[in-house]
Amino acid sequence: MSNVNEPGKEVHPNKPEEDDDDPPSWGGVIVGLLLGIAGIALIFYRYRQFHAVSDTTISITKIEMLIYKVTGESVWALMAAYGIVALAGFYLAVSNYKKLRSR
Repeated sequence: MSNVNEPGKEVHPNKPEEDDDDPPSWGGVIVGLLLGIAGIALIFYRYRQFHAVSDTTISITKIEMLIYKVTGESVWALMAAYGIVALAGFYLAVSNYKKLRSR
């Protein structure tokens, strides 16, 4: 049976189509772990930086400043953004690990 849109391509109804995602790899697991650890490290670092008792100025990046100003100068919004980064990293690591183990 051939595909109507691509006449040369064979279609097998019982065979699942291949997705365009990158295949799971140990590199993906490591990158996910590093991203998760970096997110947690940023949470602790920025928390300590914003809650220090000293009068020194705080140096943050432009994207952090944008999030800080848009959310009404809420430090907790920055912490939540870093938390999302950490969760995404750990999800990437766990999903790649599970896919690797299922092979």
